[in-house]
Amino acid sequence: MLSDMVHEVEIAADPATIYAAITTQRGEAGFWVSDNMIQPKVGSEAQFRFKGAPVPLRMRVDALDANKRVKWTCLGEFPGWKDTTVTWTLLPGTEAGKTKVEFRMGNLAEYPEKEVGTVNYTWGQVVRRLKAYAETGTPQPLFP
Repeated sequence: MLSDMVHEVEIAADPATIYAAITTQRGEAGFWVSDNMIQPKVGSEAQFRFKGAPVPLRMRVDALDANKRVKWTCLGEFPGWKDTTVTWTLLPGTEAGKTKVEFRMGNLAEYPEKEVGTVNYTWGQVVRRLKAYAETGTPQPLFP
């Protein structure tokens, strides 16, 4: 089994700002995927549409701990992604006004090992853009 993909970053923003970016359509469009459907409701289905992809990436919203944690499970279609999980954990930063964000993609048992490097790099770019968006409010989605 592959190890989880993990990225950590400290963001000069409060947890509520970051949580809204991760859990709302406007927020996701600000840093990850412009064409998305997401709502902050446990059990709902989020969809992320990438140009050129034959189907949207569908995620079930499994957990929402306001301003602390968001967890999704992939519902399938993307090869190797079925049942993988994505978790965003928000923790106190090293100083006032900062929040530490831990991103984790897990449950990679069926994930194609040859794609790990590329996908892990892409998640790093997503986390970097979350930081920029939360700190400036300027949208800059990785996938416009």
